[in-house]
Amino acid sequence: MKKNTSKFLSIKVKLIIAMVAVAAVPLIAATTINFISSANKSTITEKDNLDWQAWYIQAAVNNLFSRTKTALETLAASKSVIEFLHDGKAEDDAKRQMQTVNDAFGDGNTITLSNTEGMMVLRSDESKLVDIHERDYWIGASKGTPTCSDVMVSASTNVRSVCYAVPVFEPGTKTVIGVLHRNYDLNQIHQILAEDGGENFCVDKQGIMAAHSQYEIAATDEPVDFSKSPYMTSGKDNDVYESFAVGHTYVAYVKEPLTGFTIASAKSYDSVVASARLSALTITVLGMILLFIGGVFSYLLAVGFVKPILAVDGSLAELANGRFSKIDKFTNRNDEFGQIVNNTNDVIDKLSSIVGHIKETSATVHESSEELSDMASQIAATTETVATAVQHIAGGAVQQADDIQSAASNTSMITEAVEGVQESTKGMTSLAERMKIASKNSSASLEALQTASSEMTNKIELISTKISSTQNAVTNINERVEGISGIAAQTNLLSLNASIEAARAGEAGRGFAVVAEEIRQLADDSESLASEIRKLMDELLTEADHAVDAASQVKSGNIEQQKALGETLSSVEGMIGDIEETVISVAKISEEAETCVSANSEVSNAMSSLSAISEENAASTETTGASVEELSATVTTLAGSAAHLKEIAEQLNDEIMFFK
Repeated sequence: MKKNTSKFLSIKVKLIIAMVAVAAVPLIAATTINFISSANKSTITEKDNLDWQAWYIQAAVNNLFSRTKTALETLAASKSVIEFLHDGKAEDDAKRQMQTVNDAFGDGNTITLSNTEGMMVLRSDESKLVDIHERDYWIGASKGTPTCSDVMVSASTNVRSVCYAVPVFEPGTKTVIGVLHRNYDLNQIHQILAEDGGENFCVDKQGIMAAHSQYEIAATDEPVDFSKSPYMTSGKDNDVYESFAVGHTYVAYVKEPLTGFTIASAKSYDSVVASARLSALTITVLGMILLFIGGVFSYLLAVGFVKPILAVDGSLAELANGRFSKIDKFTNRNDEFGQIVNNTNDVIDKLSSIVGHIKETSATVHESSEELSDMASQIAATTETVATAVQHIAGGAVQQADDIQSAASNTSMITEAVEGVQESTKGMTSLAERMKIASKNSSASLEALQTASSEMTNKIELISTKISSTQNAVTNINERVEGISGIAAQTNLLSLNASIEAARAGEAGRGFAVVAEEIRQLADDSESLASEIRKLMDELLTEADHAVDAASQVKSGNIEQQKALGETLSSVEGMIGDIEETVISVAKISEEAETCVSANSEVSNAMSSLSAISEENAASTETTGASVEELSATVTTLAGSAAHLKEIAEQLNDEIMFFK
């Protein structure tokens, strides 16, 4: 049965999807890598540009305040200003100098001079003089340090500004006698920030937005506080960082050294990666075009692959329905598909030829099976008649064989009994011979043991003699030791007498007294040694007595053993005579049993021969009957096989009709 294939699971669709995927995956990878690489490169470049821009703007702002600082410090050192602060004289000269310096800037701002109490005393314009002693720039400058104020809003003009102040020193000293300061409208800072383009801004020392490049800040606007930003909290003089405070931006900042303000440049992340996105978009569009071309090529290639497969599938479907349909197309292709088509055609040709031969053969088999079935039936009938006759003959032969076999069995039993007696006599003869040999060996061993016992008795007597000699020697040594003890006693007595005489001699006999003492000591040592020797000799005599007693006991036991061995030897010699007589009697019994076995064997052999002949006849008859039965069974089986073969032939004919 043909199974329909889903369009979504077809080879053509899979090939198209696979080839498009092969083209799409590198495209996606290349676009992603290019975007990431371009974005990283753009980020690094823009960070460098932002850093450079922040430094550039900081240099412009620094230049403004450097000019201001230089001008104010020059003015503070002028003679007319110092004289005016001292005694109020030279006011016109001081004011004229202030106006000249201020006009040089040409920005419409003013220069103001105040005294040490923080009271304005002179201005470059005609504005009102006010008290400024609480303002941060005056406080810083009055301590001798040039100072820039944070963002201020004028109460009279309502203008946002900053003020840069420098101290006026007493000539030749560091004593502050006044303060010069100049105001700057923050819109002037706005213009400096806007000249370079982009997003630039300035923040004062407290983190309040002072000016922005893209818009002017009005006095009524709410102050923007950036005191929590990294450029206020990091402690660094300059850096570039990524910010998410107001959108996604990159910020570069530089601290302006004269004012302490922070000059910053910012750029949004979208504008930084815009070029990277444009590059990725270009690659994507180009890739989509190439992907479309690849898809068309994939479709054509898939169609070229699938058409031969569909042709082969159609041919196999026809074959499944019993029709041999060859493929006419694609036979000239030199690739694997052409080879598949040609091989399919070859298979169809071979199957067509084989089926034709089978059709011809099945008819012949059908006819032969019918003839074979008829012949088998005839042979089976004849074989059954022969088998019945053979069974009657086999029954008589089996009965005769059973009678002869029974007689032969009885004769065999007699033979086995006589042979058993003969084997027993042979075993008894062998046992008697072994007993005789063992008795002789025992007799020889006993004689050897008696001889060894006699020799041991002699050795014990010799040992006893040696021990007695040792006792005598020890006794003699004890006597000599007694002599040594006597000599030691006499020597001791002699030493005592010598000591007495030496004492009588006084000083002249002192040396002799020493000799006498040594002799006495020698006598004591001899006595001690003699005592020790006597003690050892007593112990040796005791051990010798014990050894003599033990030798006597061993000698007595050995003599008793010799007597027992003599009696045992006599008994063994008598046993040997009895065993020899037993061997002679057993030999006679064995000869007589052998004669019985020979006679009985002849009878048994004759009965066995007769029984064997009867058994062979019966076996042959039974074999013949069995063979006839087997032949009958074979013929019956053959008849069944012939019938089965006929059925198979008919079934084969029916099945082969499937092929047209």
